[in-house]
Amino acid sequence: LFAIEPRTFEGVSDVIERLSILTGTQQAGFAEAERFRMGIAAIAEQYRDAEPISVFYQVWETPLMTVNNQHLIGKVLQLCGGVNVFADMPRLVPRISTEVVLEADPHVILTGSVDGSADNQLDHWKKYSKMSAVANNNLFFVPASPISRPTPRLLEASRDICQKLDIARDR
Repeated sequence: LFAIEPRTFEGVSDVIERLSILTGTQQAGFAEAERFRMGIAAIAEQYRDAEPISVFYQVWETPLMTVNNQHLIGKVLQLCGGVNVFADMPRLVPRISTEVVLEADPHVILTGSVDGSADNQLDHWKKYSKMSAVANNNLFFVPASPISRPTPRLLEASRDICQKLDIARDR
């Protein structure tokens, strides 16, 4: 039995290496872990001086759930220059209310969908036309699987989220 739940980018790389040792694929595994490290480092350098932008990541609509900055998704937001409006919540995946999101008034709302295509998960926010994310059309979808799992695909998800935040910065 081998259980994993890395909470950092380095933790993802470490798990890749540990799994490669267990499966006898060290050469490929260590190379993949290094590719992941280098990719995250490149994103960190690219967005080191990015204009901060407030973000709400919606994990689930009912009940309304998000992530704090101890979650890997929170770390991805930070990596891209995003400021998670619920960064300091005590729970990793807290339940929240619509009212606290409205009070936070994020510039961007992100959520995962099956393939990153728009679905109805963010439609309920559209009725709050004065909220910054809605007023600026910054309701974005990303593929759920890469952002939700601590695998090498987190690098792909990070690039996608960074691009979405760049779009929002330009609006």
